[in-house]
Amino acid sequence: MNPRAVPWTWRGLCLGALAAGAAIVPLMWVTDQFRYGLDADMVHHWAEMSVFSLLSSVLKIGLFVLPFLVVAYWVVRLGNLRRRWFVILLTAVLSLPLLAFRLSSMIYELAQPTIGVVPFEGTGLAYLPNYLAPASVAIAMALAAFIYLAFAKERS
Repeated sequence: MNPRAVPWTWRGLCLGALAAGAAIVPLMWVTDQFRYGLDADMVHHWAEMSVFSLLSSVLKIGLFVLPFLVVAYWVVRLGNLRRRWFVILLTAVLSLPLLAFRLSSMIYELAQPTIGVVPFEGTGLAYLPNYLAPASVAIAMALAAFIYLAFAKERS
């Protein structure tokens, strides 16, 4: 086996996916604290969540992240890339499309301004949650990649 390649580990895969879910839930809570105006209409629901719903959210996010972990593993493995590319791919694959979506809605709002109407806060270039949400996803994905790699290193 190539020493640069990432070895397969089921335990690392499962724990990495769960770590992503466990990281993204509090990071999104922090992001939601910066929302205001019409964009903050659902922020109060965090206070009404039960422990079961929080754990369910962690599990659902983990199941969503799992295929991305597997695809990043195989891209790195088949491409004979270094381990750092695993972290880069996994971090970029979900956070960059989210950032692109946010930026496209902001650019559309700049190109088609509404006249005489208060603009939606979530489409402003200076609106902090537009940047915090992709950063939160990137941090959670990087954590999942590092946990997977820690278990993979232990195995090799």
